[in-house]
Amino acid sequence: MKFQNIINLAGCVALLWGASACSNNLLDIEQPGVNGVDTYASADDQQTKQFIAAVYATIKGNSYQSVLVAGGEPASYCSLQYELSRMSDESADGYKYNEASDANTYAAIYSYYYRWAYWCNMIIENLPSNEVASTDVKNQVIAEARAIRAIAMMNLVQLFGNPPLADHVLDGTEGNTPASESWAFVEKELSEAAEALPTKSGLDGQSTIGGRITREAAYAYLGKAQLWQKKYTEAASTLYNKVIATGKYDLVPDFATINSSAIDFSCENLWEYNFSDDAQVEIAQDGSFDLICFSADFGVYSTTYGSLYMTFGMGAYPSLEFAQFMGSHDATADGTTTRYQQTLCDYPSALMSYQAMFMNYPYTIAGCQGYFKVKDLTLIDDLAGQMPNWYTKRNTVYLRYAEVLLDYAEAVAQGGANGALTGLEALNKVRTRAGLDAAPQLSMDDATYGVKAERRAELFAEGCRFIDLVRWGDAPTVLANVGKASYSCTINEAGTTEMFGMTFNLYDSQIAETATGAPGFKAGKNELFPIPASDINNNPNLQQNPGW
Repeated sequence: MKFQNIINLAGCVALLWGASACSNNLLDIEQPGVNGVDTYASADDQQTKQFIAAVYATIKGNSYQSVLVAGGEPASYCSLQYELSRMSDESADGYKYNEASDANTYAAIYSYYYRWAYWCNMIIENLPSNEVASTDVKNQVIAEARAIRAIAMMNLVQLFGNPPLADHVLDGTEGNTPASESWAFVEKELSEAAEALPTKSGLDGQSTIGGRITREAAYAYLGKAQLWQKKYTEAASTLYNKVIATGKYDLVPDFATINSSAIDFSCENLWEYNFSDDAQVEIAQDGSFDLICFSADFGVYSTTYGSLYMTFGMGAYPSLEFAQFMGSHDATADGTTTRYQQTLCDYPSALMSYQAMFMNYPYTIAGCQGYFKVKDLTLIDDLAGQMPNWYTKRNTVYLRYAEVLLDYAEAVAQGGANGALTGLEALNKVRTRAGLDAAPQLSMDDATYGVKAERRAELFAEGCRFIDLVRWGDAPTVLANVGKASYSCTINEAGTTEMFGMTFNLYDSQIAETATGAPGFKAGKNELFPIPASDINNNPNLQQNPGW
């Protein structure tokens, strides 16, 4: 079911914005006016579905607004992934760790998650009094709002420590909430909301529900929340009994398909945002900007990838250190695995394989260490729309079953109990799909087959790495030098070679490194983001995080 085909996303967002009086306060949230409350109270089934559709649209966000408009707030999902990748060791364009608490980077992420919570709270507080919409529709929409609000709070606590708990429409005077109190709220909301959410009929049942959060997705996030808190017994039980044991999810056989629309509503996706490829909505979709902004400067004609020459390259260039890790971790006796090949590529190999175009040598790419990200690079078959409004019709996936298996494997490795599928078997399902040999035992730290290494390889650029390093206590060591240098890659022609009776051009790449003077990740400070300075300055009830 195409989510956009049953509800008018653009219209409902405009409806909700128009129904609220906008206030430029510390949390960047809109204050509900009388018209806003009346709108919820009088909504029919279709309008009620539009309320939750606006939440889903907010989660995907508007990258054009986030990246190009002054202030850059709030983040979009893509710009959030970009910033988290820079803050970890995944990106050649490493975060400098030299911004103060008034930086837009932190404020954008802060307001992004509080915006989720705001729209959810408007539903939760105002929809129960509605006597027009059917009970079933109201109950499901409220349950979705509760689950999404809890996920927003989970991310806020992970990143900001003890920010105000958004269990109501905030008025901007709230103080810090102890993390333990927020975690208890997150767990309670996810577990209660899950039981009121729809569940898939089977492995391929998501298409009938569409891009809406389900019971198993809510439980998967509950398991993630428990894992963060080191509640390994509870996490293993939740992830196994409430998600894995249902038999409603599995890995798709070929890792390469996660880069294509073939995985839309597949057995691997627990939660995703559905892009409609109908011509009537193409111009309204933010995906056309996402395609350009977050694509690599590919510079070649490819029969596989629908790359665009004019790109921003944001988050498109893996770090050399990550490339070396993947080259070692995903190496096999006969070469690299499909997962490696569908994650990154070096420029000389790409230019030799495809026809170079528009490139005058030497050709220099800023923020690059010789590699570009293949993962999420749009396939030609997935291009929709017309120039200049091309976008990818592939859904944006927020949570995959591969992550659930790795979460469960970690929970067991840290002391949780095995289910009928053991933690080692869960880990090896991911490794086997990647083309690797099965791990001989369950380990967290083994460089070859440990859970940490497998998460790094499998979940690259999915927003997990920075949070993983912080919760493991590894961030100060691993991220010590991130951002201390900037890089550029210069590509040169390097002669020709004869193969198969044909002449091929050869290329090489040279990496230039420049010291930035940035301080790098600082232990005791950068594990948490700062509460935005504007919030601290305007609200005497808030206290700043340590080191800021």
